[in-house]
Formats: sequence, C-alpha cells, structure tokens
Amino acid sequence: MIKIKIDKNKRGEPIFKLGYKELEEKEVRFLKRAIMEGKEIKGMFKYEIPLRFFTPIFNNFDKENIKIDRYSKVEYLEFSDFYDERYFYSFEITPKYMKKWREEGCPNIFKIQIDVETKEVKKEIIFKKISRI
Repeated sequence: MIKIKIDKNKRGEPIFKLGYKELEEKEVRFLKRAIMEGKEIKGMFKYEIPLRFFTPIFNNFDKENIKIDRYSKVEYLEFSDFYDERYFYSFEITPKYMKKWREEGCPNIFKIQIDVETKEVKKEIIFKKISRI
C-alpha cells in the first residue's frame, strides 16, 4: 500500500510526500530512483520526493494499492526547461512564477489534476508555448 500526499512547503510550493507498507520487490525497485533523489522525513510519510516522479509513480502502480491522503492538494501547475532538466511547480500563477516562465523561454504550462475517486491524473496545457521568430 502506497500513501501519497501533495502538500505545501514553507515557500508555498508543492511537495510530494510518499509512504509505503508491504510492497513487492518489483514495486520497490520502481521506487528506488525516486527515493534516492528524495529525502527521508519523519511522520506518517517516510519520504519527500521530487514532484516530477509523481505522475510515473501514480500511473504505474495498481490503483487499489494507492491511497491519496484526504488533506492532499488535488491540482498544481508545472513547466520545465527546454531539456527537461529543471521543473518549476506552483499552485497558482504568480508574477514570480511567470517571470521564471519567461526566463526559461516560455514553454507550455501544464495543469495537473488528480481525481481522488477514480484515481486518474489529468494533464492539460493552460498556457501554450510562445513561438519567437
């Protein structure tokens, strides 16, 4: 069983918390990279993992084995740089977020929504990339 929560950090940015019990070896191997890049925390959730791992983890695990925390945020915004090396996340569009967006070359901004009941992730473009000729 995997327990997931998307929460705010002290700066108001989204963070991904994960805890698990009784996983098969195949599932643990899948989580190994995310856990190595994350950090161990105290409390109900064992790890704080970079948010870019949320969608692959959520889509590749059996939906019966995933539990979303009732206090989890269910939508956030993301964009990445040209090479997908750095990702930028926010819960709302702010001037600071849009400044970063312009500095990175105005890529597409996606809105990720999590349906708690059906356990589906929906990813849609809310700001299209600006083409500069």
